[in-house]
This record gives sequence, C-alpha cells and structure tokens, in this order.
Amino acid sequence: MSATTDVRLRLVFALLTGVTLLSWWLGTRDGSQPFSPSAAITVSVLLIAALKVRVIVWEFMELRHAPAALRRFADAFLVLLMALLLGLHAWGLYAAG
Repeated sequence: MSATTDVRLRLVFALLTGVTLLSWWLGTRDGSQPFSPSAAITVSVLLIAALKVRVIVWEFMELRHAPAALRRFADAFLVLLMALLLGLHAWGLYAAG
C-alpha cells in the first residue's frame, strides 16, 4: 500500500466516522420525548446510510478500480434500494394516517 493510498483511506475512515456521528446525533435529537417518528430525520439517516455504503464499497471494496459496467450497476442498485426503502417509509406514514 502506498503512502498516498494510506492517507486517502485514513481520510475516508475519518469521514465515515464523522457521518456516523452525524446520523447518531440526528437519531437521538428528541431522546427526551416519547417515540414520535420524524420523516425528515428518517430520510436524512437513510440518505446518510446510502452515502456511507457508497463510500465503503468504492474505497474499501475497491469498486473504483472495477469495470465501468460494474460501477454503474452497483450505483444503480444502491439508488433502487434507497428508493425502495424511502417508498416503504412513505407508504408506512400514509398507512398510519
């Protein structure tokens, strides 16, 4: 592993740690209140999770060195997965009335 790669991976790890702390902070903002779902917080945490998945797959699983078709497929799969999760969340909010 080169020094440049080592520095990049350390920066990516620091970014992921910061984003994890941000999503934790968002998830516990109303910790003193009884459970009340917040669509904005849920969507924010899901989008942060999607960002983290993409960074992990591209940097630590080295997808950025893969063929272009595989990179596009992985990104499309992540977009579809997040759309499905956000759609299920919206459907749940609608069904709960």
